[in-house]
Formats: sequence, structure tokens, C-alpha cells
Amino acid sequence: MKRLIIITLTVAITLIVVGSSFAAEGYGTAGCGLGSMIFGTKPGLIQVVAATFNGTAGNQTFGITSGTSNCEKQAKFASNKRLTEFVQANMDNLAKDVAMGKGESLETLAELIGISIEQRPVVYAKLQSNFSHIFTSEKVEVADVVDNIVTIIHE
Repeated sequence: MKRLIIITLTVAITLIVVGSSFAAEGYGTAGCGLGSMIFGTKPGLIQVVAATFNGTAGNQTFGITSGTSNCEKQAKFASNKRLTEFVQANMDNLAKDVAMGKGESLETLAELIGISIEQRPVVYAKLQSNFSHIFTSEKVEVADVVDNIVTIIHE
């Protein structure tokens, strides 16, 4: 029993120390949710209690989804797992197809996003003319590419 308590405390402290480097403004290392509203950004073991409150009845998940409970609703579209996986696996081919304004990768992308067949030529041309806004550098992140594409499509 003593060993279990020591292991639990060690894991909790490690998570707090590591997590503090990822803490966002407005809430502590426990993240957003009910716990962050009650305990705030106060560092230390109190964040373990805050995390417990955040997990109560799924309030953190609801807060992230709805943008409530001290959580910001995510603006990024990259949460579409299939789309993100596709872009990651086909980044080079997709870049070539966007540059040409046509191709298999663009067709698959349009399918994943849900663009009708009639709208695709217009969307492909729009993406082609905004190539540099989609692929902003050689080291552009997958999530940024997805977000840039979605932003351009919805402009």
C-alpha cells in the first residue's frame, strides 16, 4: 500500500512538473474545466485536485467542445483524424497536386472534406492560387496545412 502511494505521488509530481511547461494562459497544468475555475493557476499538488475536478462527469471534455468552463473552443479543423492522417501520409503528392490545380490527392482531399463534385473545380483553382498560403514553408506542420486549406476553402 505504501509503495502504491509513493508511486502515485511520484507520477503526479512528474506530471505536474512536465505539464507546467505546456500550461496555457488562464488555467494551470491540470488544464481547463471546473478544476481550473475553482483552483486557478496555483502551482503544485493542488493541480492534481484540479485535474480530478476537471475529469468529474466529463466537464473538461464538454468545456473543450463547447468553449465553456474556462476552455477555449479549438479553432483548428485538424481534429478530423482521417483528413489529418491523409495529409500527413500524402503531403508531397498533395503539394504537387495543389500546385497543378488537379490530381488524385486533391480528389481524395475534397472527398474527405465533403466538397461536392460540382464545386471541386472552383475549390481546386482556389487552392492552387493560394499555394503559398497553404504550404508556408518546407517544414510546415500537417495541422497547419489542414487548417490553411480549410480556411481558404471557407473564404
